[in-house]
Amino acid sequence: MQPTLLNHDQIFVNKIRTEVSSVNYGDVVVIKKPDDPKYYIKRVIGLPNDTLKVKNGVLYINNKKQKENYLDDKVLEEFKQVNCLERKIPNHKVFVMDDNRCNSTDSRTGLGDIDTSHIVGKAEFVFYPFNKVRLVD
Repeated sequence: MQPTLLNHDQIFVNKIRTEVSSVNYGDVVVIKKPDDPKYYIKRVIGLPNDTLKVKNGVLYINNKKQKENYLDDKVLEEFKQVNCLERKIPNHKVFVMDDNRCNSTDSRTGLGDIDTSHIVGKAEFVFYPFNKVRLVD
């Protein structure tokens, strides 16, 4: 999730607000699939029944170009070469991507669409290291 989260950042995860109605575009969530021992931290890009595509690195949700302010210039430049065919997100699922788009496992590259029941919680803030305490946005 670099640059939003760095290796060794410790985060507070809000496990109370994980019902699908509280998951929004851009939320950073923790995911635990039952058949996988790993936990994943990813950003929610698409919600149930959305239509997504990426053309020349630009994300479109329901045919509307998205401004992704959380991505830095380096990622945006690398991502310009990426294209993803248009797809509809099934009911009760979300589409997630990493902020480090070209070097991660996400809904495009192995995780697939995430069942909303596999969302453990939302990342709220980094609490350690102490000199880098901040909200996760």
